[in-house]
Amino acid sequence: MFQKNNDSTSVGVIVGLILPLIVMGAIILFSSSRFDSIKATIDHFQQFGLLYKILSISLMPGAGLFLIWSKNRINQARGVLLMTLFYGVFVMLLYLS
Repeated sequence: MFQKNNDSTSVGVIVGLILPLIVMGAIILFSSSRFDSIKATIDHFQQFGLLYKILSISLMPGAGLFLIWSKNRINQARGVLLMTLFYGVFVMLLYLS
């Protein structure tokens, strides 16, 4: 009788918040095979100024998810876009510091 609306902005915000962290963690874990530990990997990336680049690359799946959800789940797409923009500002602050 009543259809449950799964199109929620909060779902998009949560996914948009977690997805870049998962992708960034996967990139760091994949790269840590060349170093002694994860901390050494992060220190290496920080030494060469690569952390903001890795974070900006990790935003790409969120942008793809926005494009997929923008067809039929516009509120979830808005949430993902909001968090992508939030991370984008964070990347700019990392780049400028």
